[in-house]
Amino acid sequence: MVTALKKTRPAKKVVADGAQAQTIAATSAVAALRVMLGMPRTRFARLVGRTERAVVDWETGKSRPQGLSQQRIHELQRLTQALKRLFDSKTLGAWFDAPNKALGGFKPVELIERGESDRLWHMIFELQSGAHV
Repeated sequence: MVTALKKTRPAKKVVADGAQAQTIAATSAVAALRVMLGMPRTRFARLVGRTERAVVDWETGKSRPQGLSQQRIHELQRLTQALKRLFDSKTLGAWFDAPNKALGGFKPVELIERGESDRLWHMIFELQSGAHV
């Protein structure tokens, strides 16, 4: 009895497919986050410390976030998830770009740019624990 050999894809192709899947996942994650926040690309680019062109490239799949950009997007996703438990997600985009008395008059985007997102996490903790009351 003759058995048919199962055709396998070359390893190089599998690696390429894996990289393509990662690019698609990163692309959809960036676009989904930006759209969910209701932000124009310019403001989103400011939040992640990159150019608007970089955001366009991520969203169209020409490239994907790497290194610090990837970390900043991940941090923004985490912040957004925590803030969605406290606020209407439709208002978050505007919230990031509005001066906030609880943050010393700074805009959340300014604190993120300065590397002070820990102040946002502290505010989130206080709001969740009821310390603000």
